[in-house]
Amino acid sequence: MSVSLAASPAGYPVGARFRPIMLLRSAPLPIWLITGLFAALLASWSVLVPQYHAPDEPNHVDAVMRLVQGAGWPHPGHAFVRPDGVGTIAASPYGTDALPYDLDYAPIAKGDATPRADRPTWDEMGDTRQPDGEPQPPGEIQQLVQHPPLYYWVGAAVLRALPGSDGDGLRWDVTIGILRLMSALMVTPIPLLVWAGAHRLSDGNRVAATCAALVPLAIPQFSHIGSTVNNDNLLALTAGLATVTIVYVLCGDTSLRTAAWAGVFIGLALFSKSLAIVLVPMVALAYLVAWRRARRDAHAPPALPRRGPDAPFLLAETGLMTVPPGSTRAPWRQLLLGGALMIGFGGWWWVVNAVRYRTFQPETPGFPLGNYVNDWGDYTEILTNGTILRWWGSFGWFESNLPTEFVRSASVAVVVLFALAIIRGRNSRTRVNLLFLLWPTIGLFGLMTLQSALAFADHHHVSGISGRYLYAGLPSLAIGVGMGVLAFGRRASRVFPALFFAAAAAAQWWSIKTVLPYFWKPPGGDLADAWDAMTAWSPWPPAAAVTTMWIGAAFALAVLVSCVWIAFRPGPEADPDPAGSAPLGLDLADAEPAVLEPVDSEPESSVWARPDPSDQEPAPSGSTGSAPVNSGSAHSEAGPAESARMDSAPVDSDPMDIAPVDTGSPESGRSQAASTSTTRSTAKGDPPSMTSPVPSH
Repeated sequence: MSVSLAASPAGYPVGARFRPIMLLRSAPLPIWLITGLFAALLASWSVLVPQYHAPDEPNHVDAVMRLVQGAGWPHPGHAFVRPDGVGTIAASPYGTDALPYDLDYAPIAKGDATPRADRPTWDEMGDTRQPDGEPQPPGEIQQLVQHPPLYYWVGAAVLRALPGSDGDGLRWDVTIGILRLMSALMVTPIPLLVWAGAHRLSDGNRVAATCAALVPLAIPQFSHIGSTVNNDNLLALTAGLATVTIVYVLCGDTSLRTAAWAGVFIGLALFSKSLAIVLVPMVALAYLVAWRRARRDAHAPPALPRRGPDAPFLLAETGLMTVPPGSTRAPWRQLLLGGALMIGFGGWWWVVNAVRYRTFQPETPGFPLGNYVNDWGDYTEILTNGTILRWWGSFGWFESNLPTEFVRSASVAVVVLFALAIIRGRNSRTRVNLLFLLWPTIGLFGLMTLQSALAFADHHHVSGISGRYLYAGLPSLAIGVGMGVLAFGRRASRVFPALFFAAAAAAQWWSIKTVLPYFWKPPGGDLADAWDAMTAWSPWPPAAAVTTMWIGAAFALAVLVSCVWIAFRPGPEADPDPAGSAPLGLDLADAEPAVLEPVDSEPESSVWARPDPSDQEPAPSGSTGSAPVNSGSAHSEAGPAESARMDSAPVDSDPMDIAPVDTGSPESGRSQAASTSTTRSTAKGDPPSMTSPVPSH
């Protein structure tokens, strides 16, 4: 029996390169269960909150439909909500029969819902009449054309691709429902992306990665916004993809392929919304930091591993994990390639704005100014408390809010865990990487504050303040929160996935108990009446809601079992020295240890032989070779099976076969050990691209 162990090309250790397909294949079952649970939650929220009871949702839907109907994307100030968009506002539960165009804050009555079979199609809504028989009023200003059209192009393509419709031939409520599910599909991968970033940054620690993946589920407002029609959802997806690539860059992956991925993802983020601009300096600085680390590592003396005598064999001990060739050169090629792709995939929109309109994002003439505020003290109160509340849970058009006690407690927990991750980071590189992950949230808050403060200074009206504007930084924030649990120690941290799941379940349950009665419970009624009203207005039959609930319950139970299993499942012993030795080349302190385990072997019949130093022949004087590098981690919780699965994914280079040793006789064991030692020594020298630039001592 033999096991093929492959090394990544250009000297990169296995798992150190950003490869999306490999990440998908290596994601463990609990992460897929968490992602499935999140999808079920988003589908439920898409029906729980009434249509058009979400920030700017009528305008977002109208922006999609103007592309479906070929109305184009005019300059801000020259676009208005189209007649059929105005008609859907009157037909939706946005207002009342008497005041259909004014937001209604009262519970929505079941009797006001038109039977599903009688609801008109979207293209018929332009002929809607008011209760007195008069034509409907003209549409208000359409401010969303100041944004890039990528999100709306995707929505138009989805509607046009549906069979039996030209995009506007579906019922109006089904049209909105499909666009809501499209948004939900965009943000569904966020837990998976958060896991990928935390897994890479924490040496494959299953506890930190699982906790990080659970964080998005614990933010009810994210479930609400993620299940409505809003371009922030595509921004959250593309920013999450970009965050994962930046994490890999910080951990030493400066390959051109990863630079291309980063450029594409950031370009798509820029083509979704202007707030993605915060990712540009982040990725540029990440390459400079990775370059500086590689140059320092190339001239660092080798360090001997500090590991126990019974520790498993690690790939780092073969000498293959070294400074990749080219990583010590200035990253101008990566920056040029990534920058070109970034401009080509979306950055060009803002270049055109700067050239044509002499501004980054044009203003929208005639757009409402917002709420009048007396002084800067009131503005600061809205900026701080309003942003935090609308980040955690302010549902609808900020109509129903979570209690202040919950919001403050949850905010303190996030701050404490992220601070612990930085303070207790195993080395300076980990701490710097975590500071990088703080930047998107800080940068987004700074941009929002600058824009709203300038507007307030001009006319004393407050607008443009919302927690959803920070969701592009949610993936990076969740990674840091997940890594914060490692500060409690290897054994104590195992209970945190179960605690995170319990917190997420409590937050969602509390939010649903708040939202369902507020929007749907009639005066003097009960929750059953609220359910009937919700399903009456839903675009889907009641059986769809029931099925979604049962699927979500099944996923929730499976996630709970997985979290409890992590708490009680014994893991490998950690490296007694958390800091380890100085890494060579890549940040090997942040690389996944490749633990080799026998595959399909019988007990006591074959094991991975680790050469006994007393059995090895002394090396000739003057011989050179790479010193072994310690890639262990005090926080590593990756099980043997998971590590083997991660490191056995196909890569581009030829595999190196490592055979187990037959321990049937002492002589054969000694012979095989010597052979293994010779093979490892040869691997250090061939091929030349894998040779460590550090001289041996």
